[in-house]
Amino acid sequence: MTSIKKNNKSSVSLQPPQSFFYFKTTNQYSFVLTIIKLILIIIVFFLFSAANANGKTFRLVSAIYPPYNYVDGEIKGLNIEIIKAAFTAVDYQVTVDMLPFARALLYAKRGDFDGMTLWHSKQRENWFQFSKPFTQSDLVFFKRKSLQVNYLELADLTPFTIGTVQKYSYPKAFSKLQALRKDEVLTDEQNLKKLISGRIDIALIDKRMAQFIMKRDHTAQQPLFDSAGVLKIENYYLAVSKNTTESQDKLAKFNLGLSIIENNGVLKKIIEKYDSDKF
Repeated sequence: MTSIKKNNKSSVSLQPPQSFFYFKTTNQYSFVLTIIKLILIIIVFFLFSAANANGKTFRLVSAIYPPYNYVDGEIKGLNIEIIKAAFTAVDYQVTVDMLPFARALLYAKRGDFDGMTLWHSKQRENWFQFSKPFTQSDLVFFKRKSLQVNYLELADLTPFTIGTVQKYSYPKAFSKLQALRKDEVLTDEQNLKKLISGRIDIALIDKRMAQFIMKRDHTAQQPLFDSAGVLKIENYYLAVSKNTTESQDKLAKFNLGLSIIENNGVLKKIIEKYDSDKF
């Protein structure tokens, strides 16, 4: 019988598979790791930029007029808080810039900003669309409590010197009545200082502003003053520039957000915070 020899197969040496990223030196590893990090940073940057591009922002411009709009470490105020709360309710961000009134109005008209808070007038409808009103400005005759003033009509104020502020727009009936003695200053703060010192009898001033300035600058004298009556009540509106992009959508979103914070009580809480020192 013929013997059959079986050939032994040569043994195969099994090596573990090399990693996809195989580096011969530490420098190669560091270089590739740096590239990966840069790629991740670029990806995150573009994702963040895309998120911001898709987000909605309202660019508000305003003039300093406390307590509605002012700066105290940060930009704040009654109107500022209401606008931010209303837009937050509809997933909008709000940026705020403070400028002198004339410049703020000009830039808002041009559409450099989306809008600003204003009193309504027919002329301003040429440049703005107006929201629903959200606060009121009461223009009052502010005086010492010890001064007896029986105010029913403007003629009742002729015995008194009334402090006013230059370049403010007062009601025509008040401005045209020559029998009234008026004393002009540059700011409401100056007007109240003259009232406290007795150099004028009455300061014509926004009610909330009088409360704010007295509490901030003249706390001790604050209980000594009150209002003789209201000359005029003006509503505040968000005036959205007709020259900004998507102006109608921004206006609609604000009005919707305003309705939301009216219904959930947020608007009432904001107003109450600023009306805590009534006179």
